[in-house]
Amino acid sequence: MGKIRKLLFSIVLLGLLITFFFVLIENQQAIYLPVYFISMDNYPLVGPYIQIILFCLSVFFIGLAILLMLVTIFYPKKSNTLVIKGKNGRLSVRKSVVENFVLETLKKEPSIENPRVKVKMSKKKIKIKIVGALRKTMRTTEKQNELVEQIRHEVSDLLATDAIKTEVYLKDEQENAGPRNRVE
Repeated sequence: MGKIRKLLFSIVLLGLLITFFFVLIENQQAIYLPVYFISMDNYPLVGPYIQIILFCLSVFFIGLAILLMLVTIFYPKKSNTLVIKGKNGRLSVRKSVVENFVLETLKKEPSIENPRVKVKMSKKKIKIKIVGALRKTMRTTEKQNELVEQIRHEVSDLLATDAIKTEVYLKDEQENAGPRNRVE
């Protein structure tokens, strides 16, 4: 988790903590507590502003809850099987079949070493991520685009339909490696 994400997450949790603390103080008469908190209005620095702060925090958390509920309802379902219905019947394609098909295609390709393939499938889309060590001849964008288009075309031929959107991403492992020695 990056620093910015941690900071935003901490700010949201701090706002939630303040809101819950106020609810605890206002409803402390419901059960017996060994500690008695004074009302938030009586705190010296935040007393006059606490109503506005809590109102804004409540509106923010209600909006966040509605947004999370909508994301939960409408988030596309990831599955291991893609079902294609046609006029001649239906075809079920498993995720492992597509991974192995792309991997076998890449093993025939001499310009990529140790390829690894990850596939994510949803109802109308397939995302294929290829990670491997590209040789120097393959590091040009034209050759990479040719390989991506070839794999996209072969997967479309495998599925025998253009209704499924296929996205292929190619990543070079050696880009992430540190500086290499000039003499080996």
